[in-house]
Amino acid sequence: MRIAHFLICAVPLVLCPPSFAQERSGRQSTKQDAPKVIATDDMKLAMKAGKLEAAGKYDEALKVYAQAIDLKGRFTPFVYHNRGMLYLRIADLQHAINDFQSSIRLGAASQEELNRGLEKVATKGNLDEATKLLEADTHR
Repeated sequence: MRIAHFLICAVPLVLCPPSFAQERSGRQSTKQDAPKVIATDDMKLAMKAGKLEAAGKYDEALKVYAQAIDLKGRFTPFVYHNRGMLYLRIADLQHAINDFQSSIRLGAASQEELNRGLEKVATKGNLDEATKLLEADTHR
């Protein structure tokens, strides 16, 4: 009889969900462990420029990217990269390469990453021009 009683009691324990307190304490520790992102002014401007770019307002986006770069914040290397991508989109290759090189100089990416990015983004029509510009800039 004792064995049967033990088996009957064990089944409900296995099927019971964890208590509310256990769930709640587990969620709190996850939130406490997650790093907090502190948005800096240059990051906020870069995000604004990205929204303008997505809306097709390229001239406005370029102005806001320039404002973010002028702040010389910790996000600046990535702002150069993002602005370089916009210059690629509007086929202003020389400005794109200048921004990518600034981004590399400030530590956001390497020359190899830049080359891979340009190969992926460049259209067939301007690929030859982009290659010539890259070669000229890397052989200085």
